[in-house]
Amino acid sequence: MSEFTPSGPVNARHYMSEYFRLERWEIPPADGGEGFSEFAGRVPLDDHHRGAGGGLRTGALLTNLDSIGGFLSGLSVLPQWIVTTSLMVTVTRLDHRGPLRVHGRVLRRGRNSVVVGMEVVDEGHLDGLVAAAIGTFAVLDPGDMNVEFERPAFVAMPAPATDLPLPEEFFRIEPGTGSTTRLDLADHLRNPWGILHGGAAAMLADVASCRAAAGPGPSATVEHLAAADTVLHYLRPARAGPVEARCRVLGGPPGRTLVRVALHDLGSEDRLVAMGSVVVRSV
Repeated sequence: MSEFTPSGPVNARHYMSEYFRLERWEIPPADGGEGFSEFAGRVPLDDHHRGAGGGLRTGALLTNLDSIGGFLSGLSVLPQWIVTTSLMVTVTRLDHRGPLRVHGRVLRRGRNSVVVGMEVVDEGHLDGLVAAAIGTFAVLDPGDMNVEFERPAFVAMPAPATDLPLPEEFFRIEPGTGSTTRLDLADHLRNPWGILHGGAAAMLADVASCRAAAGPGPSATVEHLAAADTVLHYLRPARAGPVEARCRVLGGPPGRTLVRVALHDLGSEDRLVAMGSVVVRSV
């Protein structure tokens, strides 16, 4: 079990973006016109976030997409707010130079849900496409959560830090091999509602699917494997933990293995909290 603990107070709204140094900014409608704002973000490629493909790990990419898509959809429903219900990302390349830039727009805002589309490009590769994503978000009453923002909204990129842990340590993912992987639900992994952050679930799915594709036993290695296309559906909140990812390898062509992933909250009577699939590539 990882022993990483935040050195300062946990801010459930910004802690993920501080670890990934995510910069975010609102793009209001042109010339003050009606309609929804768009949203953008920039993610540097710090060395501790790189995966086997050489670029940002897909679990980390989804964590940032969850943050950007959530903020964008939340602004579209003020004074209410949102919670993530699904993330679907198609990955075109894993060898990023960085920084990565994300652009998101509201595709549909209904009374009970918001659908957001996002594209990711690599500024170091002449804005070459890295990924395309769709996120869905349920609208809810924010309760005591403060959803007042100076508009247009802007969150600056934190300064580079030293001695930051690898994602497995930050996300409290236990070491191991094979088809089952556990995450300890530490406080810094909870969103403002007190439940497991959607990005933390995505990172668990990334790590677990690669371990499952590598196979069981002490000789299994994930050094040549990287998660790519990912679909995650968030079915219920994970509140207690630990959260266990149970994987089933479905197969695929050489170099591409499809893995089904189910996340269970062991502290809540083993209930199923998320389910999806991950394409694991050999790199």
